Amino acid sequence: MEDFPSYTFSADEDFYFDAATESIYYDQQALHTPRGQISLLHEIAHAELAHFDYRTDFELFAMESQAWMKTRSLAKYYQVPCSDSFIQNCLASYGKWVEARSTCPTCTNFSLQENKTTYRCFSCQTRWHIAEGTEASIRRIKLDD
Repeated sequence: MEDFPSYTFSADEDFYFDAATESIYYDQQALHTPRGQISLLHEIAHAELAHFDYRTDFELFAMESQAWMKTRSLAKYYQVPCSDSFIQNCLASYGKWVEARSTCPTCTNFSLQENKTTYRCFSCQTRWHIAEGTEASIRRIKLDD
C-alpha cells in the first residue's frame, strides 16, 4: 500500500475502489490469502487505470477486462500468485451479469442499452429498466412506450 501513496486505503468488509475519494477499501482478514491479495491488486488496477465512471454495462465489462490485465502485471511484479482460470471466472461472472441484464424479457434477444438504466430490444422494441450498479439484483421491469 505504501507503493501507492496517492490513494487512501481503508479496511472494510469487501474490496472496492471509490473513485470519488480515490479510496481503496479492503477486507483486512482476506489480505492474508492469495485471493485477498489479488482482490486488493485488482482494486489498485482500477485506480491506476482511472476507472472513475461508466455509461453502459459493456463499458463496465471492458473496464473489468482492462483491470484484470493490469492486475496480472501487478501480481507478477509483487510475486502474488494469480491464475488465468481465476481471472477468467471473474470475467465470466461479469459476462453472465451483462447477458442477464441485456436479454429481452419478451423475446429473449440480446439487446442494446439505451442509457445507464434502460435497454431496448431491436427485434420486438420492448424497453425495460434495470437497476444501476453491479450489486443490484437483476430485475428487468418492462416500460410502456
